[in-house]
Amino acid sequence: MKKSIALVLVLLIAVIAGGVYYVLTNLDSLVKQAIEKYGSQATHTAVRVQNVNIQLKQASAAISGLKIANPKGFSMPYAFSLDHIATRLDVKAMSKEHIVIDNIVVQAPQVFYEINAERKANLNLLKDNLGGSAKTAAAKPAKQDEAKPLAITIRKFEFAGGVLHAKLVPLKDKEYNLKLPTFQLSNLSGTPEQISRQVLNQLIERARVEIRKKGLDAELEKVRTQAKQKLESEKAKLKQETDTRVEQEKAKMQDKLKQFIGK
Repeated sequence: MKKSIALVLVLLIAVIAGGVYYVLTNLDSLVKQAIEKYGSQATHTAVRVQNVNIQLKQASAAISGLKIANPKGFSMPYAFSLDHIATRLDVKAMSKEHIVIDNIVVQAPQVFYEINAERKANLNLLKDNLGGSAKTAAAKPAKQDEAKPLAITIRKFEFAGGVLHAKLVPLKDKEYNLKLPTFQLSNLSGTPEQISRQVLNQLIERARVEIRKKGLDAELEKVRTQAKQKLESEKAKLKQETDTRVEQEKAKMQDKLKQFIGK
């Protein structure tokens, strides 16, 4: 009996050890799958990663070839194409519910900023998508046994050597390749969705600055004003045509009434 119990324990330890070995030896691919799965769910578009390299002893990780597809309704293939992302964790300050990151450096990012025919911007739509899960969670009453949302602190975030690809459909599909200046953010905190929105807000603002430098915002405003004037003109024309038809119908009714009374 004791031998059989000992055998079961040995087998159990072997299974557990095998499981740990599998996780450790496949950690890169597991994280890659998680980024693609949960990233796609959060952005409501396809997220793909070429490679993940995690160094547990150094508490660091690198992600290569991260691509985020454009939302529906836009013609450019991507919203983001990030060549290399390096990050370092502060393991001592971390807990199960709080991840502390010393720094994240995004190198050679390509940002695709597109305004479609409906004058909607792809990055704004992505930002709204990231807020969807937070709004839904806020609308639901919290249960006592529910786990707290994961909190993240990023002490330093750097976006370096970026290129901005701008496509403005209202301006006859004009495309521009602009340099995106390096920028840094400090002491970001919140849920993953909240931090993503903070970064996107900064990125959208910097993209708009570069677009304004090219005078493209003035061209867009001109097109917007022309479209508004055309719409107002069409509404006035339609109203005039409607008023004319109403007057014609009133005149016909009056003629019929006169004829009826005359009889």
